[in-house]
Amino acid sequence: MMGSRESTKKPIQTQQRWGRLASVFSAQSGKELHALIAGACVLFEDLRIEIAGMSASDLGGLDECGKNGRRLYFQRRSMATLHEFTIAIEELDKLPSFQTIRERFSKIAQRHWKQALTYFRKHERYVARMRHHVGGHFGSQAAELAVQNLLPDVFGSLEIAHYESGRGGAKLFFASEIAATAVLRHVKGDGNQAKARKMMRRAIVGYRHAVRAVDCIIATYLWGRFGH
Repeated sequence: MMGSRESTKKPIQTQQRWGRLASVFSAQSGKELHALIAGACVLFEDLRIEIAGMSASDLGGLDECGKNGRRLYFQRRSMATLHEFTIAIEELDKLPSFQTIRERFSKIAQRHWKQALTYFRKHERYVARMRHHVGGHFGSQAAELAVQNLLPDVFGSLEIAHYESGRGGAKLFFASEIAATAVLRHVKGDGNQAKARKMMRRAIVGYRHAVRAVDCIIATYLWGRFGH
């Protein structure tokens, strides 16, 4: 229908620049500064992919064992990435060579940077605890926590191809329930689905602050280093 709010939205205009990365992130000048900025950029992209992965309605083959399992996987990874991003931003903010960049922030950038730092500091323990429960990946500590807390009325399933067919490829539909038991045990809420939604909201809010923090660095520093 013509005249809807959706149809009146103007497309976002973007610009693109190219730069020689060895010069943009020079190890000859500002080695520590450029290492931290480069690290924050990689973590930001990781987080963007993880948020997209948990939010998508359909990811084809990635959903073979269920959408909830796929979403939980990206949620687990997002907590680990948020934890690492928090550390990177804190280290960057404390770096003396970064202060000259921060002094050039616009008023809006100053506010966004401060809000991001405040948010990550406030939720540092929560994110670190979630990251600890998955051990970065699903390690022995997380597995032990899961098997100790599996509920007696929870069922799972698996699927295998007949060995005679010469093809393997088991599908372990129960694996996501084991992961959820470990990851969501200390998240408040009634049931794993409610807990997962709460953790997803936390990841998305963290991502928004990460976007703003990285935008501050790009607009003030990196955009100019990528040339004209």
